[in-house]
Amino acid sequence: MTVAPDSVGQVEALMRRMPKVELHVHLEGSMSADRLRAIAARDGLDVDPAAYAPQLPERSFDAFLRAFMARLRALRTPDDWALVLDDLLAAQAQENVAYTEAFATFTGALRGDYVLRDVLRALADVEADWRRRRCAVRLVLDAPRELGPEVCSELVRLAAGDESGLLVGIGIGGDETVRPAAAFKPAYALAAELGLHRTAHAGEHAGPSAVVAAVEILGAERIGHGLSAAEDPAVLDLLVERGVTVDVCPGSNRATGAWNPARGPHPLRSLVDAGVRIDVGSDDPAIFGTNVSGEWASLVLEGGLSPHRCLELTADAVRATFLDSAAQTRLAAQVEADLVDLRDQALELEEQLAAPW
Repeated sequence: MTVAPDSVGQVEALMRRMPKVELHVHLEGSMSADRLRAIAARDGLDVDPAAYAPQLPERSFDAFLRAFMARLRALRTPDDWALVLDDLLAAQAQENVAYTEAFATFTGALRGDYVLRDVLRALADVEADWRRRRCAVRLVLDAPRELGPEVCSELVRLAAGDESGLLVGIGIGGDETVRPAAAFKPAYALAAELGLHRTAHAGEHAGPSAVVAAVEILGAERIGHGLSAAEDPAVLDLLVERGVTVDVCPGSNRATGAWNPARGPHPLRSLVDAGVRIDVGSDDPAIFGTNVSGEWASLVLEGGLSPHRCLELTADAVRATFLDSAAQTRLAAQVEADLVDLRDQALELEEQLAAPW
C-alpha cells in the first residue's frame, strides 16, 4: 500500500497515542546496549560486540540468540533485574502501554546466580511504583526448549513459591526443532495444577503442526508468533474454536528471517480475516530496534490494516491477558476511556490512506 508522506507521521502519532497492552516482550531482550555495557564493565564480562548493535547485524535466529544470551548472562543480581524492568516500563509509559506481560528467563536461579524470591521482590517494588502511574506489568516464566523439559518443570516449581503476585504464566521459547511440544506436557500439566496460565512460542520457524501441538498437547492459551498457522485453514479454525490468541511480532519475524517480506505479506491478514484474536508485540526491542507503537504502525503502513481496525484490535487484546476477570474488566474500561477521543481521528485518517483494510 502506498501512503502519502504526510499520512505516515499521522499514523505513527495515532498508534503512539492508542492505548495498548503488550503481551509478547522479553525482559532480557529489552535491555539497552548502554545497560548491558555498564554491567559488562562492572563485572568484567566478555560480551560479543554484535550484542551492542541497535539492530541485528544479520537476519538469522542464531544472531538473535547470541544477542539475547549476552543479556541473559549479564543479569545476576536483583538490582540488575529491577533496573531493566524500570527501563522497560519507562519505555512502555512513553508508548502509552497500560499493561504488559513480559517473558522472563530465570534460569540463573537454577544455577544459583541469584535467589528468585529476592529478584521477584525487587521487581515487585518497581512494578508497584509504575502501576501507580497506570503502567502495570506481570511476568511469564520463559523456559528455553534447548534446556529441556526438566528445567521447565523446575521453573514451574519455583513459580509455585512466588509471593510477589507477579508470575502469572509459563511459556517455552527458543528453537522449535530441538524438542517437540509433547516433551513439555508434564511441566505444563503441573503449571495448570498450580493455576499458571500457559503460552508457547510455536509456528515461528516450524510448520502448522507445531501450533496444533502447543494448543492440543500443552493447552496453550496464547501462541507466540504462530506464522505457520496461516498455512492451514484447519489450524486457523482450531485457534478460533479454542479462543487462542496469537502474538503478532512482524519486526521480530523480519529480523530473524522467520518472515521475508519479499515473499509476500505478513500472515497477520490471514489470521485476522479468519477471526483469530491477535495482540501485537515488540518481542526483543533492544535487539530488533522495535517498539510496540512502531509495530502497530507497520500493520497500517505495510500491512494495510485500517487505523479503526487497530483500535478495535487493541481493545480486544485485553481479553487475551492472563489477568483475572475483575482486573480485565478494569483494564478494559481504562483502555476504552482512552480510545474515545481517537475514533474520529482514526476515521479521518482512513480517508487519506490509499487502501485501508
